Amino acid sequence: MSMILRTLAALAAFAALPGIVVAETVEEKNVLAGKVKLDPAMGYIFTQAANRTFGLFLRVPDDATRAEYQKDWDEGFEKAKKKYASAIKTWEKDAAIARQTKAKVPEKPVEPTRENFSIGSIELRDMVSFGPMFIYNKAPTRFTYLTSVKPGTYIYYGPLMYSPGLVPAGQCYCMGTVKFDVKAGVVTDIGNFLVAAPKPAPPYDVTAQFWQDYNAKREAKGKGPVLVTPELAYGVPDSLKGWPSVQAEFHASGKLNNYFGTVITRMPPIPGVLDYRRDTVIDARTGTAVPNPPIRTQVKLKK
Repeated sequence: MSMILRTLAALAAFAALPGIVVAETVEEKNVLAGKVKLDPAMGYIFTQAANRTFGLFLRVPDDATRAEYQKDWDEGFEKAKKKYASAIKTWEKDAAIARQTKAKVPEKPVEPTRENFSIGSIELRDMVSFGPMFIYNKAPTRFTYLTSVKPGTYIYYGPLMYSPGLVPAGQCYCMGTVKFDVKAGVVTDIGNFLVAAPKPAPPYDVTAQFWQDYNAKREAKGKGPVLVTPELAYGVPDSLKGWPSVQAEFHASGKLNNYFGTVITRMPPIPGVLDYRRDTVIDARTGTAVPNPPIRTQVKLKK
Protein backbone atom coordinates (compact mmCIF):
# COMPACT_ATOMS: atom_id res chain seq x y z
CA MET A 1 0.00 0.00 0.00
CA SER A 2 1.32 3.47 -0.84
CA MET A 3 2.13 6.04 1.85
CA ILE A 4 -0.82 8.18 0.71
CA LEU A 5 -3.33 5.35 0.92
CA ARG A 6 -1.91 4.28 4.27
CA THR A 7 -2.41 7.79 5.64
CA LEU A 8 -6.02 7.99 4.44
CA ALA A 9 -6.71 4.59 5.96
CA ALA A 10 -5.20 5.72 9.26
CA LEU A 11 -7.37 8.83 9.40
CA ALA A 12 -10.50 6.77 8.74
CA ALA A 13 -9.49 4.29 11.42
CA PHE A 14 -8.90 7.04 13.99
CA ALA A 15 -12.37 8.42 13.33
CA ALA A 16 -13.93 5.02 14.01
CA LEU A 17 -12.32 4.54 17.42
CA PRO A 18 -14.22 5.86 20.47
CA GLY A 19 -12.27 8.31 22.59
CA ILE A 20 -9.60 8.89 19.96
CA VAL A 21 -9.11 12.47 18.83
CA VAL A 22 -8.68 13.03 15.13
CA ALA A 23 -6.52 16.09 14.65
CA GLU A 24 -8.23 18.62 12.40
CA THR A 25 -5.92 19.73 9.65
CA VAL A 26 -6.14 23.33 8.50
CA GLU A 27 -5.45 24.46 4.93
CA GLU A 28 -4.41 27.97 3.96
CA LYS A 29 -7.07 28.32 1.28
CA ASN A 30 -9.78 27.93 3.92
CA VAL A 31 -8.15 30.50 6.20
CA LEU A 32 -7.88 33.00 3.36
CA ALA A 33 -11.51 32.35 2.37
CA GLY A 34 -12.69 32.90 5.94
CA LYS A 35 -14.00 29.34 6.23
CA VAL A 36 -11.64 28.61 9.11
CA LYS A 37 -11.07 31.11 11.92
CA LEU A 38 -8.99 30.92 15.08
CA ASP A 39 -10.83 28.93 17.75
CA PRO A 40 -9.86 30.39 21.16
CA ALA A 41 -10.66 27.07 22.84
CA MET A 42 -8.28 25.07 20.66
CA GLY A 43 -4.51 24.99 20.29
CA TYR A 44 -2.61 24.74 17.01
CA ILE A 45 0.62 23.01 16.04
CA PHE A 46 2.50 24.43 13.05
CA THR A 47 5.38 22.51 11.51
CA GLN A 48 7.44 22.71 8.35
CA ALA A 49 9.86 20.57 6.37
CA ALA A 50 11.69 20.60 3.06
CA ASN A 51 9.42 17.82 1.81
CA ARG A 52 6.25 16.02 2.82
CA THR A 53 6.58 14.56 6.28
CA PHE A 54 4.47 12.91 8.98
CA GLY A 55 4.47 12.21 12.68
CA LEU A 56 2.45 11.25 15.72
CA PHE A 57 1.98 13.12 19.01
CA LEU A 58 0.66 11.78 22.31
CA ARG A 59 -1.11 14.29 24.53
CA VAL A 60 -0.29 13.87 28.21
CA PRO A 61 -3.60 12.97 29.93
CA ASP A 62 -4.98 15.78 32.09
CA ASP A 63 -7.71 15.64 34.73
CA ALA A 64 -10.51 16.04 32.15
CA THR A 65 -9.14 13.22 29.99
CA ARG A 66 -8.73 10.96 33.01
CA ALA A 67 -12.31 11.65 34.12
CA GLU A 68 -13.68 10.85 30.66
CA TYR A 69 -11.53 7.74 30.46
CA GLN A 70 -12.71 6.52 33.89
CA LYS A 71 -16.34 7.12 32.91
CA ASP A 72 -15.92 5.07 29.73
CA TRP A 73 -14.02 2.39 31.66
CA ASP A 74 -16.78 2.06 34.26
CA GLU A 75 -19.47 1.85 31.59
CA GLY A 76 -17.47 -0.67 29.59
CA PHE A 77 -16.80 -2.79 32.68
CA GLU A 78 -20.52 -2.97 33.52
CA LYS A 79 -21.32 -4.04 29.96
CA ALA A 80 -18.57 -6.66 30.07
CA LYS A 81 -19.99 -8.13 33.31
CA LYS A 82 -23.47 -8.37 31.77
CA LYS A 83 -22.06 -10.09 28.70
CA TYR A 84 -20.15 -12.48 30.94
CA ALA A 85 -23.29 -13.39 32.90
CA SER A 86 -25.00 -14.29 29.63
CA ALA A 87 -21.94 -16.09 28.28
CA ILE A 88 -21.49 -18.21 31.42
CA LYS A 89 -25.10 -19.44 31.23
CA THR A 90 -24.57 -20.50 27.63
CA TRP A 91 -21.30 -22.17 28.56
CA GLU A 92 -22.90 -24.13 31.41
CA LYS A 93 -25.49 -25.56 29.02
CA ASP A 94 -22.89 -26.38 26.37
CA ALA A 95 -20.57 -27.92 28.98
CA ALA A 96 -23.38 -30.12 30.34
CA ILE A 97 -24.21 -31.39 26.86
CA ALA A 98 -20.51 -32.03 26.16
CA ARG A 99 -20.15 -34.11 29.32
CA GLN A 100 -23.26 -36.15 28.49
CA THR A 101 -22.03 -36.82 24.96
CA LYS A 102 -18.42 -37.25 26.10
CA ALA A 103 -17.38 -34.45 23.80
CA LYS A 104 -14.70 -31.87 24.55
CA VAL A 105 -15.92 -29.35 27.09
CA PRO A 106 -15.67 -25.83 25.64
CA GLU A 107 -13.34 -23.37 27.31
CA LYS A 108 -14.96 -21.46 30.13
CA PRO A 109 -15.37 -17.71 29.54
CA VAL A 110 -12.99 -15.51 31.51
CA GLU A 111 -14.74 -13.36 34.08
CA PRO A 112 -13.94 -9.67 33.66
CA THR A 113 -12.24 -8.19 36.71
CA ARG A 114 -10.72 -4.82 37.49
CA GLU A 115 -7.33 -6.40 36.91
CA ASN A 116 -7.93 -7.94 33.47
CA PHE A 117 -10.49 -5.56 31.91
CA SER A 118 -9.29 -2.81 29.61
CA ILE A 119 -10.63 -0.27 27.13
CA GLY A 120 -7.17 0.52 25.78
CA SER A 121 -4.34 2.76 26.97
CA ILE A 122 -5.29 6.21 28.21
CA GLU A 123 -2.05 7.53 26.69
CA LEU A 124 -3.51 6.96 23.20
CA ARG A 125 -6.79 8.67 23.94
CA ASP A 126 -5.79 12.10 22.65
CA MET A 127 -3.15 11.09 20.12
CA VAL A 128 -2.96 13.22 16.98
CA SER A 129 -1.08 12.92 13.72
CA PHE A 130 0.01 15.18 10.89
CA GLY A 131 1.05 14.71 7.25
CA PRO A 132 2.05 13.73 4.73
CA MET A 133 -1.20 14.82 3.08
CA PHE A 134 -3.36 17.86 3.83
CA ILE A 135 -0.59 20.47 3.86
CA TYR A 136 -1.29 24.02 5.01
CA ASN A 137 0.63 25.51 2.13
CA LYS A 138 3.52 24.71 -0.15
CA ALA A 139 6.35 27.14 -0.80
CA PRO A 140 9.33 26.61 -3.14
CA THR A 141 11.50 25.34 -0.28
CA ARG A 142 9.07 23.99 2.31
CA PHE A 143 5.87 22.11 3.06
CA THR A 144 3.90 23.31 6.08
CA TYR A 145 1.25 21.69 8.26
CA LEU A 146 -1.21 23.30 10.69
CA THR A 147 -3.14 21.05 13.05
CA SER A 148 -5.93 22.02 15.45
CA VAL A 149 -5.58 20.13 18.74
CA LYS A 150 -6.68 20.15 22.36
CA PRO A 151 -4.49 22.44 24.49
CA GLY A 152 -2.03 20.53 26.64
CA THR A 153 1.40 18.92 26.70
CA TYR A 154 2.36 16.87 23.66
CA ILE A 155 5.03 14.19 23.41
CA TYR A 156 6.53 13.51 19.99
CA TYR A 157 5.99 9.77 19.58
CA GLY A 158 8.01 9.67 16.39
CA PRO A 159 7.81 9.71 12.58
CA LEU A 160 5.02 7.16 12.54
CA MET A 161 1.81 6.50 10.64
CA TYR A 162 -0.53 3.91 12.14
CA SER A 163 -3.66 2.20 10.89
CA PRO A 164 -5.35 -0.70 12.74
CA GLY A 165 -5.06 -3.91 10.77
CA LEU A 166 -2.05 -2.71 8.79
CA VAL A 167 1.67 -2.84 9.46
CA PRO A 168 2.66 0.48 11.13
CA ALA A 169 4.85 2.70 8.98
CA GLY A 170 7.69 4.53 10.67
CA GLN A 171 9.48 4.46 14.00
CA CYS A 172 8.62 4.89 17.66
CA TYR A 173 10.88 7.15 19.70
CA CYS A 174 10.13 4.93 22.66
CA MET A 175 13.63 5.16 24.15
CA GLY A 176 13.74 8.95 24.36
CA THR A 177 12.08 11.95 22.78
CA VAL A 178 10.87 15.52 23.43
CA LYS A 179 7.69 17.24 24.59
CA PHE A 180 6.23 20.74 24.36
CA ASP A 181 3.19 22.70 25.52
CA VAL A 182 0.32 23.93 23.35
CA LYS A 183 -1.84 26.74 24.73
CA ALA A 184 -5.43 27.57 23.81
CA GLY A 185 -5.94 30.20 21.12
CA VAL A 186 -2.28 30.13 20.11
CA VAL A 187 -0.33 28.68 17.18
CA THR A 188 2.63 26.76 18.61
CA ASP A 189 5.38 26.95 16.00
CA ILE A 190 7.62 23.88 16.16
CA GLY A 191 9.24 24.78 12.84
CA ASN A 192 11.43 22.00 11.45
CA PHE A 193 12.77 21.24 14.94
CA LEU A 194 11.85 17.56 14.81
CA VAL A 195 14.27 16.91 11.95
CA ALA A 196 16.75 19.81 12.20
CA ALA A 197 17.53 19.95 15.93
CA PRO A 198 18.63 16.32 16.57
CA LYS A 199 22.36 15.77 16.18
CA PRO A 200 23.16 12.07 15.70
CA ALA A 201 26.69 11.33 16.82
CA PRO A 202 28.80 8.25 16.13
CA PRO A 203 29.79 5.79 17.45
CA TYR A 204 26.54 5.47 19.41
CA ASP A 205 24.35 6.13 16.38
CA VAL A 206 25.15 3.50 13.74
CA THR A 207 23.16 5.36 11.08
CA ALA A 208 25.13 8.55 11.71
CA GLN A 209 28.42 6.64 11.42
CA PHE A 210 27.33 5.12 8.10
CA TRP A 211 26.40 8.47 6.56
CA GLN A 212 29.53 10.11 7.93
CA ASP A 213 31.70 7.49 6.23
CA TYR A 214 29.62 7.58 3.06
CA ASN A 215 29.84 11.37 2.76
CA ALA A 216 33.60 11.24 3.41
CA LYS A 217 33.96 8.96 0.39
CA ARG A 218 31.80 11.30 -1.71
CA GLU A 219 33.87 14.29 -0.62
CA ALA A 220 37.06 12.46 -1.63
CA LYS A 221 35.57 12.09 -5.11
CA GLY A 222 34.66 15.76 -5.25
CA LYS A 223 30.94 15.11 -4.72
CA GLY A 224 28.61 16.84 -2.29
CA PRO A 225 27.18 15.16 0.82
CA VAL A 226 23.74 13.59 0.99
CA LEU A 227 21.21 13.55 3.82
CA VAL A 228 22.50 16.80 5.25
CA THR A 229 20.65 17.97 8.37
CA PRO A 230 18.77 21.18 7.48
CA GLU A 231 19.27 24.44 9.34
CA LEU A 232 16.81 25.05 12.17
CA ALA A 233 13.94 27.22 10.89
CA TYR A 234 10.81 28.74 12.40
CA GLY A 235 8.17 31.20 11.21
CA VAL A 236 4.49 31.11 10.26
CA PRO A 237 3.33 32.27 6.79
CA ASP A 238 1.78 35.70 6.22
CA SER A 239 -1.72 34.19 6.20
CA LEU A 240 -1.29 33.36 9.92
CA LYS A 241 0.24 36.66 11.02
CA GLY A 242 -3.12 37.68 12.50
CA TRP A 243 -3.20 34.55 14.69
CA PRO A 244 -1.29 34.66 18.01
CA SER A 245 1.78 32.44 17.71
CA VAL A 246 4.69 31.37 19.89
CA GLN A 247 7.83 29.37 19.26
CA ALA A 248 7.68 26.00 21.00
CA GLU A 249 9.89 25.30 23.99
CA PHE A 250 11.06 21.70 23.97
CA HIS A 251 11.97 19.53 26.93
CA ALA A 252 13.35 16.01 27.25
CA SER A 253 10.75 13.28 27.68
CA GLY A 254 11.27 9.78 29.06
CA LYS A 255 10.72 6.32 27.65
CA LEU A 256 7.40 5.27 26.14
CA ASN A 257 5.51 2.04 25.64
CA ASN A 258 5.66 0.56 22.17
CA TYR A 259 1.88 0.64 21.79
CA PHE A 260 1.87 -0.33 18.10
CA GLY A 261 4.57 -2.99 18.05
CA THR A 262 6.67 -1.03 15.58
CA VAL A 263 10.42 -0.39 15.24
CA ILE A 264 11.82 1.09 18.47
CA THR A 265 14.49 3.77 18.47
CA ARG A 266 15.10 7.13 20.11
CA MET A 267 15.40 10.73 19.07
CA PRO A 268 19.08 11.63 18.62
CA PRO A 269 20.64 13.99 21.19
CA ILE A 270 19.65 17.65 20.96
CA PRO A 271 22.11 20.18 22.41
CA GLY A 272 20.61 21.94 25.41
CA VAL A 273 17.47 19.80 25.39
CA LEU A 274 17.94 16.03 25.16
CA ASP A 275 20.88 13.77 25.98
CA TYR A 276 21.57 10.19 27.05
CA ARG A 277 23.72 8.36 29.56
CA ARG A 278 23.82 4.92 27.96
CA ASP A 279 20.09 4.05 27.88
CA THR A 280 19.03 6.69 30.42
CA VAL A 281 17.24 9.78 29.09
CA ILE A 282 18.89 12.97 30.36
CA ASP A 283 17.46 16.48 30.58
CA ALA A 284 20.33 18.41 28.99
CA ARG A 285 19.24 21.60 30.77
CA THR A 286 19.82 20.16 34.23
CA GLY A 287 21.95 17.09 33.56
CA THR A 288 19.49 14.94 35.52
CA ALA A 289 17.74 11.73 34.50
CA VAL A 290 14.19 12.06 33.18
CA PRO A 291 11.56 9.95 35.01
CA ASN A 292 9.92 7.21 32.97
CA PRO A 293 6.28 6.08 33.03
CA PRO A 294 5.49 2.43 33.79
CA ILE A 295 6.72 0.36 30.84
CA ARG A 296 4.48 -2.58 29.93
CA THR A 297 5.54 -5.37 27.65
CA GLN A 298 3.30 -6.08 24.66
CA VAL A 299 4.50 -9.69 24.57
CA LYS A 300 2.50 -12.44 26.25
CA LEU A 301 4.91 -14.20 28.59
CA LYS A 302 4.84 -17.97 28.87
CA LYS A 303 3.89 -19.34 32.27
